[in-house]
Amino acid sequence: MWPWIKRWRDWAMHDLWHLYRTGPQSQALAYSFEKAGLTLHNQPIPWNAEAVLVEAQLHVKDTARRKADYGLRLAGRTDPVPADSLRRDDADGRYHLFFRFPPPRTTTTAELLWKGHTLGQLTLPVIDSATFIAGLRLQLPTLAVRLGEQSVACQTFVATQCKGLVASAILVSPTSLAPLADLGLHVEFRSERDASVFDVRVPLCSSQLAGRQAVLTAVPPRFPRRIGAWTATWKVADQILASHRVRAISQKSFLRSLRVSDTRFVVETKTGVTLRRQPPGPGEAVRVGPCFLVSSREPGMAGLCKLQVHAQVPGAVVPPLLLEQALLVTDGPTIFAPGTVDAIDLHQVTTFELRHKGDLLGVLSLCPVPTANFTAEGGFKAPTDFPWTPTAEEELSERLSKLMDGPKG
Repeated sequence: MWPWIKRWRDWAMHDLWHLYRTGPQSQALAYSFEKAGLTLHNQPIPWNAEAVLVEAQLHVKDTARRKADYGLRLAGRTDPVPADSLRRDDADGRYHLFFRFPPPRTTTTAELLWKGHTLGQLTLPVIDSATFIAGLRLQLPTLAVRLGEQSVACQTFVATQCKGLVASAILVSPTSLAPLADLGLHVEFRSERDASVFDVRVPLCSSQLAGRQAVLTAVPPRFPRRIGAWTATWKVADQILASHRVRAISQKSFLRSLRVSDTRFVVETKTGVTLRRQPPGPGEAVRVGPCFLVSSREPGMAGLCKLQVHAQVPGAVVPPLLLEQALLVTDGPTIFAPGTVDAIDLHQVTTFELRHKGDLLGVLSLCPVPTANFTAEGGFKAPTDFPWTPTAEEELSERLSKLMDGPKG
């Protein structure tokens, strides 16, 4: 071996041995950042963080307890960051060394130094504003309308029934939501009728800022009472996250959209309550009531209306009112079953009629479907008057289907 190489090797081994005997030993390195009064650990550091904290757990000998001997060297900076504090944990005897400095502009590495010797290093990931905003996702954005004492998510509503609008959504991010403390999240409510705009800020509490998802709500100071459309747009720093639209219609348009999609009988016997397509036989039921499936043709509709059930009695000039109830109607079938009446009181009733202020919406016949009687000449005798219902239509379709299929075998 060449003499100069041997001398260099001996010097290096002596220096390493001296460092091992007298110097500190790094056992763990971790980082965190401060934002909006929060300290968040092991997450990407946002560009607008107030400070970055690096903590080192050390096994320190008596000769390495001077805080001034430590430094943190960041890539791209000439001078190391001096240590902020050095504290001993009485529980296990370890020392905790802290560094506090402004956030770097880009992702960088940090080296822990003691008297110029490297004890360890870690990477400090940094995200900018564009990356943070691009990672935000708004899930289930919803507009709900206050109707009476309830709030209903919808796309269409009756203008005169609205008592308030509520926009809600779930905001999700791959990192913490702490950067939103400066960016500002807001919802812009815009009327397409007169172009009026209400900008509503959506503040987040500390627990929401510390998390990666949050449930958000926004309520405009005024709500629509006129016919027209409104748009709610969620924004972060003028970047649009989502937008949805609701439409206010008149009471007359809402009532014109109502329809009865199906009917049933609510039959109460001594053994229980059931829903049936056909009326019960004589003496079979204790109480009987109508059941109408009501819906609106308007997409995403939500509206209130008061419906009445009248009894059609032969010879009666005005059908007597049996039952009345308010109903929330949507674009899907909604059950309207206001109650039952004593079966004995229905012996003269031929039809249940569903009405709204005198306008007929649907009927439910208590009479059996008449049978067609054919004559010897191939004709048939005209049956008595029978109110045609969706149930009768379904029964006719089923019998015609069986007739067309023919006998099996």
